[in-house]
Amino acid sequence: MDLIVIMGPQAVGKMTVGRELEKKIEAKLLHNHETIDLFAKFLGYGKETFRLSDQTRKELFKAFVSNKQNVTESIIFTVVVAFDLIEDIDFLTEISEIFLEGQGRVFLIELEADLETRLQRNIGESRLEAKPSKRNIEFSRNDLLTTHEKHRLNSLPNEVTEKIKQVNYLKIDNTHLEAEKVASRIAEFVQNNG
Repeated sequence: MDLIVIMGPQAVGKMTVGRELEKKIEAKLLHNHETIDLFAKFLGYGKETFRLSDQTRKELFKAFVSNKQNVTESIIFTVVVAFDLIEDIDFLTEISEIFLEGQGRVFLIELEADLETRLQRNIGESRLEAKPSKRNIEFSRNDLLTTHEKHRLNSLPNEVTEKIKQVNYLKIDNTHLEAEKVASRIAEFVQNNG
């Protein structure tokens, strides 16, 4: 029973890599907008939407760990992490502990890509299809640029393993890598750290 968190800035390719990873290991993907957009449909993209989204994710993870008849062995979860915000580190720690306390494994996979690549990926067809909030291209681009300026969306050297204990960590620069290649590296990493 594994939790595989694919984290990185907006439009780095988390969902696309997660979809490819689903083909390579026994796991199901939960991309971050599946819970966010559920509540935003009724509440908009405010504080309450993000609170309910985080709460729902944690409850799903707890149920997954305690349930003995899951339909998959592992969950692939994608999320944007602002490493300069203690609440984001606390969230990562909390969801990791859910799996670790249930005798599961946790893999934190960090993707990074340059800003130009991310801006191109931000308007990709599969992204727009899966994430209704990204279909307003101007808003989505401005949100990406604002968040890029305001927060540190990739970790510093050794930061993740120093702050979050007992996890397996891998960082990949996927600026010039196809999603399938990135997923293959992650699958190999998961298999070799069992």
